[in-house]
Amino acid sequence: MTRYIVRRLVAVPFMLLGISFFLFMLLYIRPGSAAFAAIGSVGDADPRAFENFEKRFGLDRPWYVQYGDWLWGALQGDMGERLTPPHDDVMGDIIEVLPNTLEIGLLTIFISSVVGVSVGVLSAVRRNSILDYGFRGITIMGLSIPNFWLMILVIYLPALWWGWTPARQWVVFTDEPIYNLSLAIWPAMTLGLASSAGIARFTRTSMLEVLFSDYVRTARAKGLRDRRVIWGHVFRNSLIPVITLLGLQLGGVLGGVVIAEQLFTVPGLGRLALEGVTDQDYPVVLATIMVFAFVFIIVTLIVDILYTIVDPRIRY
Repeated sequence: MTRYIVRRLVAVPFMLLGISFFLFMLLYIRPGSAAFAAIGSVGDADPRAFENFEKRFGLDRPWYVQYGDWLWGALQGDMGERLTPPHDDVMGDIIEVLPNTLEIGLLTIFISSVVGVSVGVLSAVRRNSILDYGFRGITIMGLSIPNFWLMILVIYLPALWWGWTPARQWVVFTDEPIYNLSLAIWPAMTLGLASSAGIARFTRTSMLEVLFSDYVRTARAKGLRDRRVIWGHVFRNSLIPVITLLGLQLGGVLGGVVIAEQLFTVPGLGRLALEGVTDQDYPVVLATIMVFAFVFIIVTLIVDILYTIVDPRIRY
């Protein structure tokens, strides 16, 4: 297991290198110039302004030189400078907003896993009952409702019915923890409830497969209580596919957090990436996507490690 983890960790830099090269090609090797987005938007059509802009940020050099400079700077923790005013350091902006995104992401995973697994277990244990049919209907609705539409309803309907809307002024956790959680719970809840529907259905299916296994019937024939059979034999052995789905759900969370942070005015990594796309600020887009890719790779490794904890028979 230790060798496997070491091999995976050694492969992480090479994976990030391939992702960065592919993204660089998509962002920088394209018709037109980033100078037009930064300067042309303010009405300055002087050709010398474009030339000076490209020279300042090195956009007039060959692409491989630009990529080499960016890669060397990234290895030293320098993700470049924003192309749009006030030309802040990209890494500084990421460090400032990353804790907010991580907070919402962790809350989302917690809500989706707790709600999804609980509903899935109850639905499987009480299969073909009114409770099971109700949960299955709710999960189908959860899978059918888009995240962004649910977020809009959370913002709009309370304002329409009760004249109340979630607070819009973000406060960091270290300053006011309780108030911060009251702000972060809304985007996390909308993202978590949507993803928990898929986890619930997956948990139910996995639990039902294990419930009718031979060793479960043997355990019940020995006189074990249902509670011990469910939690000691069925639940743990059905966790492998659920853990896999939880890891894959992170991709949906990372995608949904972009919209959530924009709608709930959270100064996070997703909102920073969206601003970079809107302003065609390529260093910001490249840096934020690289951070998302790194988080996804690490979570995938953690999921693989959890397999061996849940089922000791699994060895790499």
